[in-house]
Amino acid sequence: MGIYLVSVGADSWAQDECAPLLAEALADRGLPPYPGPPAAAGDFEEKLVPSMDAFSAVCERHGAGQFLDASLIVPVDFAGLIELPVENPYDDVTKVFSAQRLRVLMAPIAAEAGLPAVLPAGPMALTTAIEDPLLFYVALFRQAAQHSVRHGCPLTYV
Repeated sequence: MGIYLVSVGADSWAQDECAPLLAEALADRGLPPYPGPPAAAGDFEEKLVPSMDAFSAVCERHGAGQFLDASLIVPVDFAGLIELPVENPYDDVTKVFSAQRLRVLMAPIAAEAGLPAVLPAGPMALTTAIEDPLLFYVALFRQAAQHSVRHGCPLTYV
């Protein structure tokens, strides 16, 4: 059994208890509610297999470690983490991070790691193509942020 980072479809989001709580939290920050993913959003799925130690250390060195606590990534631009009182499989609260902010955070890390500009795409493409743990996680989170923003869909861990 492993942990997967996957996109959340429109039907699932409509029934997710995080949706109305996120709308409330965004309103408290003066932001419009996130309308949810479009029905035709593409799928994203990658398995988190290798150790994250080297990646975590690079993130901390770049001041990007906060997003590692998130269990939900959404295509809404806001600073910091939003905590929602919803239990998930990995924590007693759901911590939400901005895909736009994640994309910005990953850019210098990707450059430092020498991540190629073009990477394999599609569900599980990175999991099968990249063996180096540091490059894998840099690619994973860069691709995840880009996917979330491009397709307007949230990502979560299952």
